[in-house]
Amino acid sequence: MKKPDILVSVPSDIGAQRMGTSLAVDALLVADAERAQPVLKQFSKKTLSSFPEKRGETGPYVQGKYAKLLSELNNNTAKEISAIVKKQYPLVISGDHSNAIGIMAGIREAIGADKKLGVIWVDAHADLHTPYTTPSGNLHGMSLSASMGYDNIELSRSTIDAGLKPFWEELKHCGASRLTPKIGPEDIFFIGLRDFEIQEYHLIRDYKLNHYSPYDVKAKGLTYILDQAVTYFADYDAVYVSFDVDVLDTSVSTGTGTPVYNGLLLPEAKQVVDTLKRLKNIRLWEFTEINPLLDNNNSMSKAVIELIDVLMED
Repeated sequence: MKKPDILVSVPSDIGAQRMGTSLAVDALLVADAERAQPVLKQFSKKTLSSFPEKRGETGPYVQGKYAKLLSELNNNTAKEISAIVKKQYPLVISGDHSNAIGIMAGIREAIGADKKLGVIWVDAHADLHTPYTTPSGNLHGMSLSASMGYDNIELSRSTIDAGLKPFWEELKHCGASRLTPKIGPEDIFFIGLRDFEIQEYHLIRDYKLNHYSPYDVKAKGLTYILDQAVTYFADYDAVYVSFDVDVLDTSVSTGTGTPVYNGLLLPEAKQVVDTLKRLKNIRLWEFTEINPLLDNNNSMSKAVIELIDVLMED
């Protein structure tokens, strides 16, 4: 079984409401160093140099905060991730989930436009908003819509600023090839989904997105759901697993910006990792939204280190 062989940090946190996720790798290294058998020492390590030097203000675009900076960042991330994926299997620790736009674009660049790219989105949230529907303006809630090239104007909350549109288009066309979409609705598989707005629900329903909530976990069993995912993606050319730590229950996910009640317990999360890692076509595994500034005793990072242990076991 192939294992990740490089630890890649994508430390941007400006796509989220709460700053602090840029410190995720540092917190993980501290948590790991306190253990008798550290797991992170076996990785080569790389921090992407894609982050613009100056943050500036959020900008005048309330429906897409930092959109200009994030379009630049994700284009740079796509270039660097593409080069890594062509040679290695990275474990990515990203700041917030808006980085997934560049990550997906990078994987797509690496495998080619004609290949099937699947996305397993282990997350409490759907991240299917757009500048037209967002309640917050935070781009970490728009990563999948950007990657699918969706606007969802039909369910718009308001008219967006004309100045925002080119940066949103840049995010949808992220990557050197300018390809959009990167994935289709049939390429997504949600696990743990339980917190979304009506605009996102309409996309989930109308496009029949594969999705399983904690209630499905209780009704159908986690083993059944994971087997469905493994079977579904067996013939894909590449799979990207994105694990947002807010999929965990609030009893576990203390150090994250948007915790949601009724999530996965740590043993269940370990089962998710242990099952999904056996997919032979995974090209990149990501943990995201770890925020040590919101944590108590670095417990979130300690939990993620346990999940990385499982990922690296034979």
